[in-house]
Amino acid sequence: MSEWTPRQLSRPVIIGLSICYLLVLAYSVVIAGQLLLGVLIGAVFGVVYLGWRFLAAVEAIADALQRLARQREGE
Repeated sequence: MSEWTPRQLSRPVIIGLSICYLLVLAYSVVIAGQLLLGVLIGAVFGVVYLGWRFLAAVEAIADALQRLARQREGE
């Protein structure tokens, strides 16, 4: 088993981001009167999160390839 572990957001950060998004969604509906504005911001949050997860996956692949290369050099 490798020593690499993916980075995860802590529970307070997830709760904080959720509260911020709910406030933005409430603002977009109540003040601005445009539901699509809140959905658009939620989509941006989702794309940023997926990009972050993709980067973590690429990091894990690169780490595994480096370990394989080190192991083959030792043979």
